[in-house]
Amino acid sequence: MSIKKMVLPPLLLLILIAGIIILSKNPAQPSGETKITPADPIKFSNGFFIGILPTPEEGQTFEQAYLEASKFAQFSPVWGKPTPFYNLANELAGQWGQTFVEHYIRGNGMFPIIQMSFINQGLTLVTPPGLDDATMDDSRWREAYKQAVLDVVKVSRPLYLSIGNEVNRWYEKYGANENDPNGFQHYVSLYEEIYDAVKEISPTTKVFCTFAREMVNEGREADISILTMFNPDKMDLLAFTSYPYAVAGINEPSDIPQDYYSKLFNYIPNKPFGFSELGWPSIDAFGGERGQADFITKTSGPLTKEQGMNLQLFGWAWLHDLDKDDRLGLLKRDGTEKIAYSVWKNLLSQN
Repeated sequence: MSIKKMVLPPLLLLILIAGIIILSKNPAQPSGETKITPADPIKFSNGFFIGILPTPEEGQTFEQAYLEASKFAQFSPVWGKPTPFYNLANELAGQWGQTFVEHYIRGNGMFPIIQMSFINQGLTLVTPPGLDDATMDDSRWREAYKQAVLDVVKVSRPLYLSIGNEVNRWYEKYGANENDPNGFQHYVSLYEEIYDAVKEISPTTKVFCTFAREMVNEGREADISILTMFNPDKMDLLAFTSYPYAVAGINEPSDIPQDYYSKLFNYIPNKPFGFSELGWPSIDAFGGERGQADFITKTSGPLTKEQGMNLQLFGWAWLHDLDKDDRLGLLKRDGTEKIAYSVWKNLLSQN
């Protein structure tokens, strides 16, 4: 039995040859880098998430403290141990990140809020080796900070990412003079550049920077008008640290003006709002344990939600008092619960 050869019609043969030539000159383009999905698939409700830094009590391990905190918290902040921004991705990818982020936080059902910072203790610029004299407008420093953020995203896949902590403290020192290489406007432009870069690789990561509501060391409110320097479309969350007892004249939670937080929306309106850190001490000068408890009640309701704010994150400073002179914890150093802890636990049941 003979096998007949297939003979293509001349026109079809020409079309096929032309197609091969076109494909050889224009190979298929790669679809691009695979998008990152955050490792924390949170479904939002009408409530808000509460979180805390799990500082241990006397004789307690970090593992025990994180487990205890997770019973009444949904998130925990992550800065490293502490770590300069240019080493943070390596730490998160290594043993430290596996222990604290994957095991202590995610392993206990919480999610991390990754906090990055470019500010040293003395309000100077954190610089990688070899860039000791860099300023904020230095293209080498800017690229190093941007790459560090992207590396952190790839390693930790966070749902929440702050790419600058209490950034307005930098403005309070340096201002925004166009001739100043450390002017705050240089951070704003870098922030927005990084925002776009993060969204390119991880579209659903919530990107923001954190502002200080108070200049604690100076006993006053911060200049919040700088919020107008940012593009609202590149701010997924309006996040603040807040310790209002530090402001002169605020000695009781009732001293806090009703619009203390809601007036922030005069500058960036209609944004989800969050506290990355919030604190009020349980000392007699500020109302004792009852004053601390009342502060939690006011900031989680009358001063935020009842002002029409979309409260999304409610983060307390830390779990246990740090030492005999600290009173910001919700529990004492020996593990004794303060009145505020009962209020705190009720927040979780309300959400």
